[in-house]
Amino acid sequence: MPRSLTARVIVASLVWIVVALGAGGWVIKEVFHTSIVRQFDVRLEAQLELLTASIAKSGEDPADRMSNPDFERVYSGAYWQAESGEGRLYRSRSLWDASLPVTLTDADRGTDRAEGPDGKKIRLLTRMLSTPDQQLWVLAVGENEDALQEEFAQFQRTLLIAAAVLGVALLAAAFLLLRTALLPLKELRRAVVDRHSGHQGEITGVFSVEVAPLVEDLNSLLERNERLREKGRVQAANLAHALKTPAAVLHNEIQKVRRGEALNTVLAEEAIENVSAAADRHLSLAAAAPEDMAFPVKTDIVPVAGEVVRAIGRLFPDVAFDIQADDGLILDMSKSDQFELLGNLVENAAKWAKSRVVLRLSTVGDCGVIVVEDDGAGVPEASRSRILEQGVRLDESRKGSGLGLTIVSDILERHRSRLDLGTSELGGLLVEIEIPNEL
Repeated sequence: MPRSLTARVIVASLVWIVVALGAGGWVIKEVFHTSIVRQFDVRLEAQLELLTASIAKSGEDPADRMSNPDFERVYSGAYWQAESGEGRLYRSRSLWDASLPVTLTDADRGTDRAEGPDGKKIRLLTRMLSTPDQQLWVLAVGENEDALQEEFAQFQRTLLIAAAVLGVALLAAAFLLLRTALLPLKELRRAVVDRHSGHQGEITGVFSVEVAPLVEDLNSLLERNERLREKGRVQAANLAHALKTPAAVLHNEIQKVRRGEALNTVLAEEAIENVSAAADRHLSLAAAAPEDMAFPVKTDIVPVAGEVVRAIGRLFPDVAFDIQADDGLILDMSKSDQFELLGNLVENAAKWAKSRVVLRLSTVGDCGVIVVEDDGAGVPEASRSRILEQGVRLDESRKGSGLGLTIVSDILERHRSRLDLGTSELGGLLVEIEIPNEL
């Protein structure tokens, strides 16, 4: 089958038209053939009735009553014959000195095909008649089938020509309808080219109801792609900025060593940790970037939460983890993003908790809600906005890069979600996230 949509439709239309016209033509041909044979027999039947009336009335030669001019011309193709049981034989002049090959049967009437005096096939109607004087007659009327076959052949030729013309017309109509149906796709292609050449920011135009959803999806994809490009530029700038300071520190320490001064290992170690953290941070964002281009992937977050808690529980054996969740919470978020999101939230809570971390997953309206809280010391309200900044650690005595909640913020930004910080009833920090599910 051709890969072109137009070729596929044309080929399918051609096959359907040929099958439909072939079947329809066969039915019409059979109906017409039955009709003309019936009319032929009706005409012969009328001649046979006239011959029957003539013999039954007088028993004499009925030539005067059989007035069809064709009966008078020799081998005209129209014949009649009457033969009595006593040997009397009357026949039309058209037979000349020949006789019709009548086959007697037990039936009073019969229809047969026989060879006429000129060697051509004739259609023959016969009847057995008993007259009032107790004489038995065999009557026969026949007519050459050439006229019948010629009429049928002419009809077939006409039908074939009509079918061919109709087939071409239907194929042309199918092609025109296809071109009309594909016009919205051509308009869409033109709009995509205009958008690609920078003439417009998104795909615009008046499209049919069948194509409009595709246009919306393409605009959504283009918007996501544009956000990704912008995000990539920002990430590149952020990475350069993040590496600039530790690179300067390392350069300065190397210069000191060259001058014979002692290496400040603390500064060097911190600089290397900052380089590693920045690399991890941007590699994580780069790994998530392709998913930002895709359409939402619906994933159940409840099993992911169980895996995250089991993994982090091994790192913090003194902390009790409590998951409170519905049977299932389907979010428009990939599994990797869910791991990254919950992993950073739960690990951050476990790091500052005294003995307990609670993770609640629920649905509110069309949104999925994630709540993580701990029984630690909490975060003062004035400092809560700072912990979302890249690399910020309120307590320098704890190990870490300070990027956990920043990664969470970036993931939520990609999914247009909301994050609120508050005070937990357990005494520590409460993180509440609301993730809308796209329809």
